[in-house]
Amino acid sequence: MKLYLELKRQPLPHYQNHGLWATMHLSAHQHGYHSALWFGIVRWKDHALNQWAKRCPWNRLRIKLQRWRGVQIGNQVHIGPDCIIDYAYPCFVRIDDGASLAGADYVLAHSTPMECHAKNVESFVAPTIIGRNAWVGVNVTILPGVTIGEGAIVAAGSVVTHDIPAWTLAAGVPAKIKKELEH
Repeated sequence: MKLYLELKRQPLPHYQNHGLWATMHLSAHQHGYHSALWFGIVRWKDHALNQWAKRCPWNRLRIKLQRWRGVQIGNQVHIGPDCIIDYAYPCFVRIDDGASLAGADYVLAHSTPMECHAKNVESFVAPTIIGRNAWVGVNVTILPGVTIGEGAIVAAGSVVTHDIPAWTLAAGVPAKIKKELEH
């Protein structure tokens, strides 16, 4: 996807269902495209790359496919199978050197709730960062705007709603710090 927003927390309009063509025009405009048709082609390509990366049996190819989508990925990174990295704003996700996503993880960079929830829930996009040598266990959900610190471990099945400090173990729903790690 096209990087048109500054990589910091940005407000987004709440989701409104206007039908296919009107929604395509609105989405194209929100992503910085002038043509809904061109946006649709780019969106389909991005979706295909994400699906191929999700199902690919080889880590190196998964990483290459995610980089083609715009995900910022460092060296010596492992992304396990069935990981989903934000569909709409992959360029807002950064995975630093040596980090590992075990598999079946969901990494989000945006939240666009329905218009009927506008008074109660914010709609936004924000950078999501997985720090150097962090380890994310199986089936973890990382919400938008979260930073997982260097060397941190997130236990399997956790939902990360807030930043996780460096060299700590976090677990649970929502993830809470369980202990500090030696380094």
